[in-house]
Amino acid sequence: MEFALLVFGQESDWDAMTEAERAERFTANRAYGQALAEAGIRISYGARLARPAAAEGEERAEEGVLEVGGLWIIDAPTEDDALTWAARMPLSHSGRVEVRRCDRPSRPPAVA
Repeated sequence: MEFALLVFGQESDWDAMTEAERAERFTANRAYGQALAEAGIRISYGARLARPAAAEGEERAEEGVLEVGGLWIIDAPTEDDALTWAARMPLSHSGRVEVRRCDRPSRPPAVA
């Protein structure tokens, strides 16, 4: 089953990081992705999400307000497995992960 791991945090956390801390975060995320792959969890998609163009120039969310800033879509055997992987995700100090099952219509069988 596919699950979306929606990563929330305060944008000010990212702004406050040094370049070295940002590099450390990218390294931690690569290691997380490697651990998923080594465990046989297929990653369909992963990205750090940019602010929408419509929000450019606007004030960022006030302190304490979490905004979605990242997304992983994984294929895990069960929701409990997805929750376990979500708990292992490297996050900023204010971050949290929301897990949602991806409901898709059934795909027709491939025609030979």
